[in-house]
Amino acid sequence: MEQQSNKIQLFQYLEQVFSDLEQQKIALDESAIVAITDIKGDITYVNKKFCEISKYSESELLGQNHRIINSGYHKPEFFKELWQTIGSGKVWRGEIKNKAKDGSYYWVSTTIVPYLNEKGKPYQFAAIRFDITGQKAGEEALKQQKMALDESAIVAITDIKGDITYVNDKFCEISKYSKEELIGKNHRIINSGYHPPEFFKELWQTIGSGKVWRGDIKNKAKDGSYYWVSTTLVPYLNEKGKPYQFVAIRFDVTKQKLLEIDLKGRSQQLEDFCFIVSHNLRAPLSNLLLLSSMIEQSTTFEEQKMLADKLSKPVNILNETFNELVESLQVRQDVDIEKEHLKFKDCFDKTKELLCAGMLEGDIDITCDFSEAPEILYPKKYLLSYMHNLISNSIKYRSNDRKLIIKVKTLVKNSATVLTVSDNGIGIDMKNNGSKLFGLRKTFHGNKDAKGFGLFITRTQVEAMGGIISAESQLDVGTTFSIQFTKNN
Repeated sequence: MEQQSNKIQLFQYLEQVFSDLEQQKIALDESAIVAITDIKGDITYVNKKFCEISKYSESELLGQNHRIINSGYHKPEFFKELWQTIGSGKVWRGEIKNKAKDGSYYWVSTTIVPYLNEKGKPYQFAAIRFDITGQKAGEEALKQQKMALDESAIVAITDIKGDITYVNDKFCEISKYSKEELIGKNHRIINSGYHPPEFFKELWQTIGSGKVWRGDIKNKAKDGSYYWVSTTLVPYLNEKGKPYQFVAIRFDVTKQKLLEIDLKGRSQQLEDFCFIVSHNLRAPLSNLLLLSSMIEQSTTFEEQKMLADKLSKPVNILNETFNELVESLQVRQDVDIEKEHLKFKDCFDKTKELLCAGMLEGDIDITCDFSEAPEILYPKKYLLSYMHNLISNSIKYRSNDRKLIIKVKTLVKNSATVLTVSDNGIGIDMKNNGSKLFGLRKTFHGNKDAKGFGLFITRTQVEAMGGIISAESQLDVGTTFSIQFTKNN
């Protein structure tokens, strides 16, 4: 009786197991593409979803080898590795591109499970697949878009700290760095030093808040050359809306930028020229017209001779101004002037030789310190001109109340070399004259030898080479002129 009861319980248990298995099979058939093959790969079972995606009927598939849906996409090595895996009794997982009856293609994420006999050898295989054709199409579209982007743009990806995790070939081409030299390095590796800290602070604030940043950036290549890129920085956000990496898409705009800078420079030159002509030629021309009119109206030879003698002064001023204009225009056109490796000390010594002996006589202490930046790549005649004009100005405008002290030195500021010439002379009223300091024929102290051309031509030469000249001064304390050279000098 007890044995009969155990048999009934076992039967009920097996009945429940078979019922559960049947439900699992139904669930699997509803969600997955299922096929079973024998040890040779001949199909012994397919479900409805297999027939739907392959476009074959069940009768067309049963007994056929699984090669019936081979797309020819995968290499022989792919299937060799697959068969070696399942042939050894292990599960194989991967993605396969198959071909349907109508010639269309579809992708399936596949798990192949070997059924093993009592000796541990496979006797059939169950393949469970899920359709990922749409996903693969999306991946392919992204791949094509990436390829198109890589062909046309300079692309880089960085982590949240700005360390580079990916660069494309165009990035390497323009930066002159290899991928190995860039990956893992911070993006500062191409910082040119051109932009102020505030520029990058605003950039990081923008992308750090999850917003896209757009702008033009001047970068520095490995060989020291500079290039401009029109840049779009896109933050990738996590589920909390916080950036976890940044994609930088750039386009080379170096030629456009140089043209823009050149046009701005030419526009400024035109403005300067018009200003000079209107302010510096008007007075002598007016004098000439007035004297000419007076000569026409004069009645005696003596009066005409006296007026004619007065013509020489405005004529000489016109001639000098014209020559000065020609010289300044020549400087602005001479952008390809030869540069040399110069030592500041050699140019300083040469300047002292060129200054007339009389200028250096008297109570003068002139010193130099070029230890911080001893050399520069620059046109020699310009550097000599700067030193000559600035040192001679210090001597001309010395104070009679104290010994003249002139200090000429170099320093490095924001990666750029700066030349300074300081004195303890009579100083300049910067409030009233600061804006006119570098103008043509502008003088401020009534010195009979002053022509107002030295500072004008110095500024012209400095700016033609891409530098900046500035002055700080205080009356009866002294003056300091500073020339900041471009960072590639």
